[in-house]
Amino acid sequence: MKRAIVIFTYFLGLIVSLHADGPQNVDDFNPVISFEKNNINFGLVDKSEGDKKFEFRFVNTGNAPLVLTYVHASCSCVKIEYPRHPIAPGDSSMITGRLNPSTIHETDFKRSILVRTNANPPQTRLFITGKINSVEREKNKVILIFN
Repeated sequence: MKRAIVIFTYFLGLIVSLHADGPQNVDDFNPVISFEKNNINFGLVDKSEGDKKFEFRFVNTGNAPLVLTYVHASCSCVKIEYPRHPIAPGDSSMITGRLNPSTIHETDFKRSILVRTNANPPQTRLFITGKINSVEREKNKVILIFN
């Protein structure tokens, strides 16, 4: 009789564990941020063209709400906007912004955006790159050629 109870309990436990769905502990509930791309290359940019708009689209591919806790650009030439509300699992959103090329003084530029979240890993870097083609620099080239 005891043997039958032990076997029955074993099979009952096995059946219950096979039918359990989803995460089993708190560590299994994780948001995951997945960006479509982590680099935007503007190519050749004229300072006279004005602000360049950009967007980084992402999806919460995890199974818990995603919260962007801190989003900061490495330069004051980049202004950003990001969602302040939790992003549900499976939902998407974007970080948008503007690059002001008139404040960039080097020819080749690479600016970063630090994104901190409640996901694992807790931070991601996004990049904006390009080359500045200023009208003044082009005029200087022409003057040097003719001298």
